[in-house]
Amino acid sequence: MTQKTTTQDPQNSSTTAPLGTSPKPKRLPRYTSYPTALEFSDLDAGLYGQWLRDLPEDAPVSLYFHIPFCEKLCWFCGCFTKITSNYDRVHRYLAILMQEIHLVGAETGRKKVSHIHFGGGSPTIIDADSFTELMDLVRQTFDILPDAEIAVEIDPRTCSEEKVAAYAESGVNRVSLGIQDFNPDVQEAINRVQPDALIAENIAWFRAAGISEINFDLIYGMPRQTLATIEETVQKTAEFRPSRIALFGYAHVPWMKKHQQMMDKHHLPAQNERQAMFDLASTKLQESGYHAIGLDHFALPGDSLLTARAEGHLKRNFQGYSADPATTMIGFGASAIGSLPGGYAQNSPDLKTYAETVEAGDIPVRRGLRVSALDVMVREVISTLMSTFAVDPYAIAAAHGVDYDFAREAQDLDRLVAVGYLARAGNEYALTEAGRPYLRAIATLFDHYFPQQHSDIITRCVHESEG
Repeated sequence: MTQKTTTQDPQNSSTTAPLGTSPKPKRLPRYTSYPTALEFSDLDAGLYGQWLRDLPEDAPVSLYFHIPFCEKLCWFCGCFTKITSNYDRVHRYLAILMQEIHLVGAETGRKKVSHIHFGGGSPTIIDADSFTELMDLVRQTFDILPDAEIAVEIDPRTCSEEKVAAYAESGVNRVSLGIQDFNPDVQEAINRVQPDALIAENIAWFRAAGISEINFDLIYGMPRQTLATIEETVQKTAEFRPSRIALFGYAHVPWMKKHQQMMDKHHLPAQNERQAMFDLASTKLQESGYHAIGLDHFALPGDSLLTARAEGHLKRNFQGYSADPATTMIGFGASAIGSLPGGYAQNSPDLKTYAETVEAGDIPVRRGLRVSALDVMVREVISTLMSTFAVDPYAIAAAHGVDYDFAREAQDLDRLVAVGYLARAGNEYALTEAGRPYLRAIATLFDHYFPQQHSDIITRCVHESEG
């Protein structure tokens, strides 16, 4: 899964307005970061360089590489990507990306790495030799730990057996296939046609190469989807037996992503239909042996996410739920976001500006946010709630040494207890079954950047989409 929190990514939030307010869309963050990228402003690259130099010597870091190219445009897409069949353009970008690795490595030194993720766009647009060359440079620059997870997002239409061999030789041990939906009519409506045989071929390549940790990304709420097509997709998913599944809600925001207008001629499921689709998919996946994790993930027994949840280490980051132990993520490539102890830093999303900055010998960071001790504490409160459906905010504040009484939050939390959306035991609040569909709305109670004065929490839960 690609980074989900960017200023260009509408899938980071729902877009319906609560009853009785203006029609302007109100966002419900997915909280893959806190504060969210909506709060980013101009950030000095010198400050980011200092953050890199100040990273703890022995603590592992994660690396994210953004590949902003696809061969074809999927009409549902909300990611930062460019459509190209010009591979010289891709190779030029990779040359710039490798220069950025040198620049960042000069600031960090040879840091230990616990997780690497290639997102996009479509990383499968990179040819086998170029991927091998890129990973060789990463290994020269950083100390990749023996048990590090190295993951690549896969477009089955542009993958090949040769590329899979390069992934395996480079240490890739997890892949995420962009499935979205198995129904041919739905695939046609979203301009992403990929027959079952193609998926089977891809999976056979990965398993033959020893890459057994396979994720499926599914989306509900898209054109032509019905309960029948959702059940069909889940059934085929269970037959392929991926180890992990992400089940995302489609966000239709054609005013932000003009290409989504290509789907306006089709019926889009209403919110009650969307909820029914999610409920059906969730039930069928669990009947097939998958365990539900947090907001939108499912995994087979033994998956690292389940282990992390059991041990209390599950968290949210830009790829969704994560078992990665690192507290620092360094982003590489146009629009990529890094998360460091000092704050968040996002590279320029403009490919020309990104390239010119790197070629001039400068780190291409343009936007970001310095975080406070309060921000870090609230981030853990929200991440814990999003990951485990329960949280003791007072204990987390005490652990962080932050003097904060949660007086404002407690009023609304206790109101949600009264109406049955939360249960309270001492200072811990836990979502009930009735409250689980409103997880993101409830999480906004702790968000110091969300406009609390504009929305009653009960109205927000009842009338706002979770999309």
